[in-house]
Amino acid sequence: MCGIVLYFGPHADSRLSESTHKIKHRGPDDTKFFHQENLAIAFNRLAINDKSTLGSQPYYYKDHIAVVNGEIYNHMSLREEYEIDIKGACDTNVILPLFDKLGVEIISVLDGFYSGLIYNRKDHKLFCIRDYIGKKPLFLGRSGTEIFVTSELKAIPNVDSFEMLPKGVSRIDLSTGAVYQEVNHKTNVLDKATSLKNLVQNAVIKRLPADPFGVFLSGGLDSSIVASIVSKHRKDVIYYALAKENSIDYSYIVELQKYLGIQVKYIDPPHKNTLRELICKVVYTTESYNPSIISNGICTYLLAESAHKDQLKVVLSGEGADELFCGYHMFKKDDDWINIRQQLINDMCFTELRRIDQCCMAHSIENRCPFLDKKIHDFASSLKYDDFFHIENGTMENKFILRQTFESDLPKRITRRKKISFDVGSGIRALTVCHLTKESDTEKQVLKEIWQRFFDIGSDAIYFHSYPVFNNAIASRGRTHK
Repeated sequence: MCGIVLYFGPHADSRLSESTHKIKHRGPDDTKFFHQENLAIAFNRLAINDKSTLGSQPYYYKDHIAVVNGEIYNHMSLREEYEIDIKGACDTNVILPLFDKLGVEIISVLDGFYSGLIYNRKDHKLFCIRDYIGKKPLFLGRSGTEIFVTSELKAIPNVDSFEMLPKGVSRIDLSTGAVYQEVNHKTNVLDKATSLKNLVQNAVIKRLPADPFGVFLSGGLDSSIVASIVSKHRKDVIYYALAKENSIDYSYIVELQKYLGIQVKYIDPPHKNTLRELICKVVYTTESYNPSIISNGICTYLLAESAHKDQLKVVLSGEGADELFCGYHMFKKDDDWINIRQQLINDMCFTELRRIDQCCMAHSIENRCPFLDKKIHDFASSLKYDDFFHIENGTMENKFILRQTFESDLPKRITRRKKISFDVGSGIRALTVCHLTKESDTEKQVLKEIWQRFFDIGSDAIYFHSYPVFNNAIASRGRTHK
């Protein structure tokens, strides 16, 4: 929802403006700067809560300044509990007064998604805060004589080295660029008796903005659950689907539309003549040449583009449910399903979350993911094999507890639907694979050549091309699921 750039070094001031402009799409509503000696910080704002100047960043409080990209859902209760008296209703404005009271333990009380920097103007200490899943990106690196921090690498010319900043609270040594983990997030084990339905409903409701918003649909279980809850609480919603009558997803979306009594805005897949240009845009946007991130990224990019044209700023989607509730695989009990599930969750910050963040923010759209609510994560972390996998009428099903919980809220055909990748169900993968392999090259080879036109960073870094759990499957994939 916003963009951050920091430089530290002798040329920090002179480099800041160009880098800030390169990620203006992350925050087109306002840009503010902070300078102190060799330190320069910029913030591009996408104004959603408290659109007045009281929500402008950097924030200032006593000796500290802060720039924060994210959303804090419990900010009003935190103001009351910790007796914080500040002007304005912007949710992230609560962070500096809280940091003043709690220090690095601040992340134990924040409910939301966020990545940000907190700088002490007197002792020159710099802290980074990121939520438990790493939903909003933040990188640290070196470029020439400067150390940098940025929301997107494309903002920085001539990157010599970089790393993704860790989740939790970390301290950055500006003299060396070293990172020291201060506090990490803890998983709070929730009793299985806790109502999953209530957790999901609350997660959706707390993410509903004051203004009109959108919901991305695929006709799959996860986005349909989100839509079913939204439809009971709000009418000022536009439901978006990337589907034509001959696509796999289409009939499921039509059935959901009739069942919930909602109107869906159908977006046409790209024409073959415009596909190459679109692929190039998504490679640049995602900073990736991984075939799965690109083909699924095209889907997200087109939906976000439509939402932006409708003058929206916020959308909800179903991302995260497959990772938390084992939606990708059909594991046997003695398979290594626990470690694979955890790796998928750990990797989300540079796989699926990277895709939705950058493809949505390219159009100044904030994507909110109810299934990634911390309480849902903690609940799912307490579940066992039989909660995820179940044999129904002789057929193995995954995400069993999620299907069972919402079976009375959706058509049976949707609650029992097998996982279909977004790009397959919409038909985008078939178009992309056909286009990229028409001259017998591999998808990844062609995408890498496109990527190298935009970026002068070492292409071997795994951030640019890897999807660890699925690398082998992606390398041998076809137009549909095998």
